[in-house]
This record gives sequence, structure tokens and C-alpha cells, in this order.
Amino acid sequence: MPARVEWRGVLTIDHVAFSGLDLDDLRAVAETVGLPTAYGGPHGTGTTHMAVVGLPDGSYLELVAPTEGTDPADAGFWPAHLAADAGPAGWCLDVPDAAAAAKAAIDRGVRVDGPHEGSRVRPNGTRVEWDMCFEGPDGDERLPFLVSDRTPRSYRTTPDPDLLDSPLVGTAAVVLAVDDADASADLLTRRHRLPTPVDAAGPFDRLRVCPGAPVALAEAGTGADGPLRKRLETVGEGPCAYLLGVDDFEAARERFSLGDPFAFGRGDGARAAWFDHERFAGRLGVVERSD
Repeated sequence: MPARVEWRGVLTIDHVAFSGLDLDDLRAVAETVGLPTAYGGPHGTGTTHMAVVGLPDGSYLELVAPTEGTDPADAGFWPAHLAADAGPAGWCLDVPDAAAAAKAAIDRGVRVDGPHEGSRVRPNGTRVEWDMCFEGPDGDERLPFLVSDRTPRSYRTTPDPDLLDSPLVGTAAVVLAVDDADASADLLTRRHRLPTPVDAAGPFDRLRVCPGAPVALAEAGTGADGPLRKRLETVGEGPCAYLLGVDDFEAARERFSLGDPFAFGRGDGARAAWFDHERFAGRLGVVERSD
């Protein structure tokens, strides 16, 4: 596996989850814009299954949906997001010891659900196992969930060979939809020592990024009446968009189906673009790497 490219020094994202009602549909959309997927199998609960877009740095995009015959409301992962076909659902950090990470969260005054045992069975019969814990109040996905592998990480994901020679590098940024950016920044700082966010250019009314970390906050505001406010009312606070990092923006525009560029980040902002499909517009895109 190639060495992971460090886009930041504070957090390294393990993977991000993109939810929907139908996994075959999600996979078809991803492949339409140039993202190859691999079926990863059903989760141990039997209520969801997933596919992987394995990125060159070892992180990945997880496409997740209910299994056939499962009511989304009964799904073991992100039932509200699945029911709403909401796309971005949760983001994950890889930790050496889930129990130790849970204790660290509790010591910092953060509510923890777990550790729990997680698993899925790949199509080749390989059983993948991990421990995981979720942090924060129920339905609040601002904090990442934490995973500690019990089986080799390569069982869970490997970079897709078709992407190794592509401009894609890895997961560059998670944009969190929040009611109050200051309150969310305090929570992220208390738990993960993220730096104070600063105002930034981006495709949201008010966007702030955490310098040196792959996290941005999109604030809807109490008086807002738009897509972000509707999302908060439907699925609560948490990821609303993901940006995958590219090391050559023009090459990425040639390789993948992308929409019009926009600025994202501090100052003038790096060039970014959404994948050119209605399911991904405003939810999944790319951003050029800036050192």
C-alpha cells in the first residue's frame, strides 16, 4: 500500500460514509462520474450493506444502504440518513484501541456509545471485524466515530488499482452542517484538540475551516431557510459534504466528471468542484491539494 499522504497534522480520516436507499444505485452513480466501487458485503447486523471506493492514500469512501427488505428506520447504521437518502452520514478515525479512545472521550466530558463489535462478510467469504464507538448525543454526527481493527486493515479496504494512477489522493475535507459554528468548534477542540476555525471561501453561506485539519463548518444560521437548514431539521448536525483531495486539478477534470470549479478554503481558496451528478452535487467533490 502506498504511504498515506498527510493532508493535515491534526487528524487523519479513515473513511467517510455516504448513505442512500439503494446500494446498486449509489454504485452506478459513483461509476458514472469515474469512481470505481467494490462490493464490501453486508454488515453483521444484516440491516445494511456497503461498497468501497478505495483511495490511494488508504482512506476510502463507503457507500452504505439498507439490505433488501430492511426498512431504513430499522437499519443499524444512520437510519435517519438512509431514510432521507441524505448522502453524507458519518466520518471515521482509525484508533489503536477503541476502549482507550472511549475513555479519553469520557474524560473530556463527551458522551460515548460503545465500544461495540462490528463486522461484515466480504463476497469472497472473508470476515472483517472491528471495534467501534460513537461519540456525542444520539443523532449528532459532528464528532467522528472511531474504529479499531480486530482483523488486518487490508481486510476492510485496499486502494482501488484503477485509482492508483489517478489524480485522486485521499479524503481531504469533511464539511459539517451545524447550527452554531462556535459551539461546534468548542466541541471539536475539547475532544480532538482541533484549532479554532477561520472564515473561508466555499459553496455555503458561512463556511469556516480548521487550519491544519480536514474539517470545515457550514453554519445554517437560525434564520436561514435553505437546503442546509432543511438538512439539519431532517437528519441533524453532522457531515453534509465530503471533498476528496487531488494533486492535479486539471488532470482530475479530464479524468472524472466534474462540475464548474469553485473556491474552497482560506484566502482565495483552493480550486474545488462537485462530481457532476445530481446525487453528488453539493455533497461529494474534489479539492486540489495545497501544501
